[in-house]
Amino acid sequence: MLLIAVTGPPGAGKTTLLATLVEWSRAQGQPVDGFLSRASGRGNPHVGADRYDLEWVADGRVTPFARRTPTGIPSYEFDDDALAEAEAWARALRGAPAPALVVLDEFGQLEAGGGGHMGLWPDLAAAEPDVAVVSVRAGLVGAIAERLGRDFDVIVDAESPGAWETLRAACREHRDWLRVGGWGAGAGGIEVGLGSALHGVRVPGRGLILSSLQTAVMVAAGAGLGRRRRVVWVPFIAAGLKAVSPAGNRLRPMLAITVQGLFFGGAATVLGWNALGVAVGGWLVGAWAGAQGAVLQYLLVGEHLLRAYDSVTGWLTAHWDVSTPGIWTAISVWVVVWGLVTMSVGQYVYRRRALPRRFRELMERRMEGLGDGQPVSRRRAVQLGLRDLARPVFWAPLLVIAAIVLAAGAPWGDVFWMAARATTVGFVIFSLARGFDPRRFVAWLRRRGQWGPAVAMDRALRRHTRGRED
Repeated sequence: MLLIAVTGPPGAGKTTLLATLVEWSRAQGQPVDGFLSRASGRGNPHVGADRYDLEWVADGRVTPFARRTPTGIPSYEFDDDALAEAEAWARALRGAPAPALVVLDEFGQLEAGGGGHMGLWPDLAAAEPDVAVVSVRAGLVGAIAERLGRDFDVIVDAESPGAWETLRAACREHRDWLRVGGWGAGAGGIEVGLGSALHGVRVPGRGLILSSLQTAVMVAAGAGLGRRRRVVWVPFIAAGLKAVSPAGNRLRPMLAITVQGLFFGGAATVLGWNALGVAVGGWLVGAWAGAQGAVLQYLLVGEHLLRAYDSVTGWLTAHWDVSTPGIWTAISVWVVVWGLVTMSVGQYVYRRRALPRRFRELMERRMEGLGDGQPVSRRRAVQLGLRDLARPVFWAPLLVIAAIVLAAGAPWGDVFWMAARATTVGFVIFSLARGFDPRRFVAWLRRRGQWGPAVAMDRALRRHTRGRED
């Protein structure tokens, strides 16, 4: 949910901004709910009015809400029936389909103290509207945010010249981020479901299959975005969902998806969203998928990987008279072929402008088998990192490389240090991957003002949570 505060003193035009937003959203075909606080009897434009009525935006009803007291102690007398009606509305909203926009007008000193409309917030938050816009009396944004239990994503000064454009731009951008979150959830579902199954049964070429699917997802997702470069967050979100999957190895899929997204998004940003940009981006996705295994092994064992390959090719040449390409030639051919496959998939989706029906159905399935969402402690991350070191997918290649370099005459000391390096690097990387918590990452993004990616990832996480609970 995107939470926006429209702030200013009495008479600053907060209600007018909210009313303009309601009409604009309706013109966009978006369902709108909530209420506006209509003032009457305001002698001084910079002080509170004599009376406030609630105008319900869904049906236009107007109900009396607050009237200034003759003595001024307290400042206003509130209508109990209006408060009860607002509470009933919030409870009903919780059980209804989430609206695209909810407006609440306004939160002041009463709400800062925990009274008034503040009681509606738990039901409203549970309803999870796409956007909630709250008008807040100037100087109370911090106090209201503390009562709400979260910071505002966007704060709009009603008295600023560009207030309306700022508010409308946030709502427009939010649609992009909702799309990113939806496609990211689908991409994560493919990796968690299909990817885990393919890795579990060791299907040959599974990396090429999954990288081709991720290319198709990024092309289809980016085609509908207002700012195409935001497509880079689709694979980031998919990698974040993989982080809460208990099935199989996390590191390689998370690394593959993240780097593929950087390559594809970078190509589309530099070359533009056109056939060339999509082609280069698609090729880079496959190229990295083909090269990643060798890159990771080199990171773990260093030059011993090259020595082992040279020893094998030299032995084949000497004993079987078989001419084999050098390691860099072999890797280059492998990378080019994988890149051509993913590039072809990307071009197919780019020209069709849509995904095949069966693929869409696969993305729309609920994600099963994800974790319970509890953050992993540092101690637990270390334990899981040690467990990952014991997996055959980690130590089996090391044993093969060690055996080859020993047979080629390398001293035991070199093999020992190779094993020490691989174990240390692997332990650090595995522990970091295990300790990554996408929910903490969402909070980190919000604290740094990156509300768009935070909204997108939060939407994907909530989709998987609802899928597990239903």
